[in-house]
Amino acid sequence: MSEQPMINNLVLNGTFARHGTSWTATATAPGRVDFSRQHCIITATGRAEQEVPASGGTSYTFSAYTLITYEGAGSARLTFRPSDTSESIGLTGNHGWTHRSITFNTPAGTTGITVQLIGDAGDVWFDNVRLVEDEGTVIPIELIRNGDFAENGTGWTVTLPVGSSVTFHDNRCQANLGGFIEQVITVTPGQTYDFSIEAMTPSGGHGFAIFELTPDNVQQIELRGGGGWDTYTHSLTIPEGIPEFTLRILGETFLVVDNLSLKLSTASANTPN
Repeated sequence: MSEQPMINNLVLNGTFARHGTSWTATATAPGRVDFSRQHCIITATGRAEQEVPASGGTSYTFSAYTLITYEGAGSARLTFRPSDTSESIGLTGNHGWTHRSITFNTPAGTTGITVQLIGDAGDVWFDNVRLVEDEGTVIPIELIRNGDFAENGTGWTVTLPVGSSVTFHDNRCQANLGGFIEQVITVTPGQTYDFSIEAMTPSGGHGFAIFELTPDNVQQIELRGGGGWDTYTHSLTIPEGIPEFTLRILGETFLVVDNLSLKLSTASANTPN
């Protein structure tokens, strides 16, 4: 059985390297709780437990290695304080070292968790007992600078071919007759990003959101609506070897844009490395 890292583990002495330190053991004769082999071995009826601090409405993962001999039976139980509700992992039948885990959300108002290792029959062994707070959902970071134009043209480069115009007012950008704005965005090769933009094309206007990954790899979406505000989205996967790309917003005729966003896709953001 491999040793598991104890980083961020709320359980004290979960490897039993210090034998029974931090654990309270009770048993009903002829049952006993033995820590002498740097495991917790519960024979017949007994338990080892400790109280750890916890927060309400939070996701935790509990895990342990278990081994059962002599047709043992038992459980690992987590009792939330002060509600006294619980989660548990039942253990039955002879087996070699097996990894067990359970993920749960604590009730509101939880201040602590009693971790209980329980033996009901035979010999039940425990080791590498862990309780860790889950990191939770990764919130993607916004990659477009000043995408809501709250700072007018800050973060954007403006290009004005002859006869074109680009203006910033009322937290919006208006581009006409070939005028465009752009910015270089740093990304991670191989990752997928979600892009969105709100655009208005009055008077039959239209434009484009252009993603120039390389001079030979350019993607675009057309922004052409019925005159009112429309939301356009695009999924952009970055090829390997591309650490940045240029985002360009082009007003082919009459285009007003607002609330541009580019974030790592939810699936990518929550996939472990």
